[in-house]
Amino acid sequence: MQNGNFVLQTLAYNHQVRILFVENTELLNDMCHPPSMHKLLKTAWGQTITSACLIIGTLKYNQRLSLKIKFSNARHKIFADVDSMGNVRGYLSDELVHITPDQLNHIHLKQIVGDKGSIHITKDLGMNSLFTGITDMPYRNIIDDLSHYYQQSEQTSTDFYSYIQFNENEEIVLSRGIMVQLLPGCPPHRIQQIKKELRTHQYILADKSNGLMEIPGKIFKDIEIVGSIPIQHFCGCSKEVLYPILHSLEKKDLKYAVMKAEPIELVCHICGSKYDFEPHEIAGLL
Repeated sequence: MQNGNFVLQTLAYNHQVRILFVENTELLNDMCHPPSMHKLLKTAWGQTITSACLIIGTLKYNQRLSLKIKFSNARHKIFADVDSMGNVRGYLSDELVHITPDQLNHIHLKQIVGDKGSIHITKDLGMNSLFTGITDMPYRNIIDDLSHYYQQSEQTSTDFYSYIQFNENEEIVLSRGIMVQLLPGCPPHRIQQIKKELRTHQYILADKSNGLMEIPGKIFKDIEIVGSIPIQHFCGCSKEVLYPILHSLEKKDLKYAVMKAEPIELVCHICGSKYDFEPHEIAGLL
């Protein structure tokens, strides 16, 4: 049985429906920054990352995809980037992270999304060709509005499902997702039949004793596993990438660090990795 973080690719209903499954519990815990993120934000961020992971199963060759959830407050955003190799990264805008717990305790996700939320997806098609689609968020929640995006932008009947379970410390102990997409020639009513099956069998997805490889066959009768893709957190940050940030600091601050023979620590705002710049490295910028 395959363990860890991966996307499972399947075909169902006489190969007329593509159904993707993902297990990404470890991935979300590895990526969660800051770890103390409020449960409401962690849920929204987790649903975004889970959906992006599922989309990996639709990418070909060296394609990449960027997903941005933009709320009514234009400074409140969630970002996710994935590629066909299974690399994943994602983060919240600083303004969203800094909403106080007291505020978050008294609102729901629909209130954060507001009536001017939007979904932006940019797909790198290769050969310097990019496609960007933008839709509104009429449902004011990430999962249903991503399904709406595919209906509107790509005219494809698609449904997303995300299940995230927390413990008493608001830590993620289980995260799974499903993406259903009707292929050409599939009767449109099939999507409603699949929705019913998923509602009836949601307990199977929520049962940690069920491995992801077992779940498709326990929910659907006519389904075939056709592939799997390991997924992993890949931020892409490095000491070299952060040098421009160091260079942007005030000269007097750089000179002070050199004089005191103290390193300057910079933190990647995406993954939280810390990089120390020693006095001799700082002096090279003066």
